[in-house]
Amino acid sequence: MSLLLFSGAAFAQKGLNCYPVFRGKVIPERQMVMTEVRGDGMATYKLDYYRSVRFHVDSLTARKVAAMVEADAVAADSAETEKTGELLTYGLIQLKPFGIMRRYLCYQARETEFKGWMITIIYLEGSATLQDLRSMFEKQ
Repeated sequence: MSLLLFSGAAFAQKGLNCYPVFRGKVIPERQMVMTEVRGDGMATYKLDYYRSVRFHVDSLTARKVAAMVEADAVAADSAETEKTGELLTYGLIQLKPFGIMRRYLCYQARETEFKGWMITIIYLEGSATLQDLRSMFEKQ
């Protein structure tokens, strides 16, 4: 059963414009911090699957990644986004559901003192609502 859940989560991400980022096709995997969680421990958050990537990039790559996330936001059911100048710096995106599973993409880009950007992208699946996610993020 776990294999089927994993396959479903991986398949659900394939339709995203930012999917290549999660696969290490834009930023090499060795330069990213990747986290993937599934199972009973996620039930408290009304989530079944959590996957995140975090990485430091130059401005050109930051714009490339931001454009991918913006394309996902345009195709989404709803999206809250913010920009600093031309660059997307925040996104809370409710993607189209995968079956009955709600899906979200969270994005943050912060300028660093090392002439670049620290970017975090999180993909979530579960029964959580946008309000559940907002409440969860406010606590952290």
